[in-house]
Amino acid sequence: MKPTSDSPPPIHSLELDFPALKPPTSLLDHSSLPPTSFFYEPTSVLDPNLTSSPAVAPDFTSHTTSTWDFTTDDWSFLLPDPENPDFALPPPPPLFDHSHLDLVLAAAAAIDSGDLSSSHAILARLNHLVPSISGPPLHRAALLFKDSLSSLLSDPPLPLSPSPIDLVRRISAHKSLSDLSPVPQFTSFTANQTLLESLSNSPSIHLIDFDLSLGGQWSSFAQEIAARSRASRSPPPPLRLTAILSEDSPESSLAADNLRDFARGLGLRFSIDLVRVASVGTLALSGVRLSPGDSTGVVLSPAIFRLLGPDPASSSALLRFVRHAAPRAVVFVDTEPCVSSSPPTFKRGIASGIEFYSSVLDSLDSAALATGLGDDQVRRIERFLIRPRVSAWVQSCGARTTPWREMFATAGFAPVPFSEFTESQAEWLLRRAPVEGFHVARRDGAMVLSWKGRDLAATSSWRC
Repeated sequence: MKPTSDSPPPIHSLELDFPALKPPTSLLDHSSLPPTSFFYEPTSVLDPNLTSSPAVAPDFTSHTTSTWDFTTDDWSFLLPDPENPDFALPPPPPLFDHSHLDLVLAAAAAIDSGDLSSSHAILARLNHLVPSISGPPLHRAALLFKDSLSSLLSDPPLPLSPSPIDLVRRISAHKSLSDLSPVPQFTSFTANQTLLESLSNSPSIHLIDFDLSLGGQWSSFAQEIAARSRASRSPPPPLRLTAILSEDSPESSLAADNLRDFARGLGLRFSIDLVRVASVGTLALSGVRLSPGDSTGVVLSPAIFRLLGPDPASSSALLRFVRHAAPRAVVFVDTEPCVSSSPPTFKRGIASGIEFYSSVLDSLDSAALATGLGDDQVRRIERFLIRPRVSAWVQSCGARTTPWREMFATAGFAPVPFSEFTESQAEWLLRRAPVEGFHVARRDGAMVLSWKGRDLAATSSWRC
């Protein structure tokens, strides 16, 4: 039976509020941008009928000053003199129209053909025409991709260690995302529920996570394990988490420390191992401690396949390791541009990415408007979470990779349907979303969350 809209949450894992992370309650960056304007946007950025916006910047160049006459009521002398270099009219705000979107796609097409100099020139022109990111969701998404394409063609910058204030802002952005979007709760709940149904009666639990982030999912999982133990009046099973990371980072260290503290407060025996794969690839997986007495669950995402690179041998080695771990459940969580196969061209991949992130931004704008939380929350998410994801997508977009569903099937994994309870609770979860427009459905064995018909997240379950 599906719960009613006023039913209490049946499990604690619905509450993905990062209880262990204690994010700040105020912004450290009080910058703001002009209000977003809205108008009709085409359903595809490759729509051949796409036309330019009729908006035209005001023409200040036609202004001429009058003769200064202090005996009349002509006050035009108060206007700046265009011939005097000490005076200058402020430039009109940059306007992004669909012709600029065409330029972003033209830059991607030039990369497809190997004409990097033309792509450089196109992006340089765009940087001059529209130097800042603002406007409706489609335009902001296109400009994020414009910036990432420029970075792709530039010399790689020296890696910079994030400052403490950057870490605080990322934590705050994650909290804002959880407030405005059901995507984090949806992916956390569907993954956790699948793992709980497979592992909760085990004497000891080992979780292997290939995309730790801030660890909010595992605080919810630990809370549910503790709650079930109290309900059954039995000691909770020991819980061990192995996080596979690209490299050391303050974010992962903070997540590990907070998870330890949070589990201790719940009375759980908890440990966490951090395994880094950046320099040695899948060879680092030999450092994962596997115990025959543990019941194992694995969570994968596209990020780990992107990290290992397009070489099919690396992906095959990763899935061989997963099979060797003999997990009771494997969950694949995809919150990236949802394409059924590798895009045939770099331009097509960029177009898919722009469409995906414009939908993400549109859903965030709508939620911010409905809740009154303000555009600053969306801009924070856009800067500290979406921009890095767009950059990673652009870096990997040109690689020809095997679609993940085909990859799992080739490696000998079989899809596992979700329980009716998981589906009904996912639907109940969406009724708590701050704005209408989200929809959840089963499709090709996965649970898919969409916004106005555009897929934003998909979770699937597999067994060896």
